[in-house]
Amino acid sequence: MLRFIYTGKATNLEKMADDLLAAADKYALERLKVMCEEALCVNLSTENAADVLILADLHSADQLKAQAIEFINTHATDVMETQGWKSMIQSHPHLIAEAFRALATQQIPPIGPPRKRIKASP
Repeated sequence: MLRFIYTGKATNLEKMADDLLAAADKYALERLKVMCEEALCVNLSTENAADVLILADLHSADQLKAQAIEFINTHATDVMETQGWKSMIQSHPHLIAEAFRALATQQIPPIGPPRKRIKASP
């Protein structure tokens, strides 16, 4: 963090992004916070998606939170099998609700022509 403050650069960001995000949020270093969010977005995986979502929520990283929710909804079956997801159910149930709300409100166009209703015979 000090290197960033003095030089404006962050080396090895992909390895320290989670810790640096917390520090950037605490000390209001918005540019560093954005850089950390971007590094975490690039490295989202089924294994870390739940932890990244919790981290984003804790540090008001809205862009990262949106990306994590989108990733979770896209890879829901795999993410739900991870230990991170299972522990998030217990520790942060409001995030499960947010992810489900995002999934439920996605605008997915219907596939094919609409079905015709069959009239019941009298």
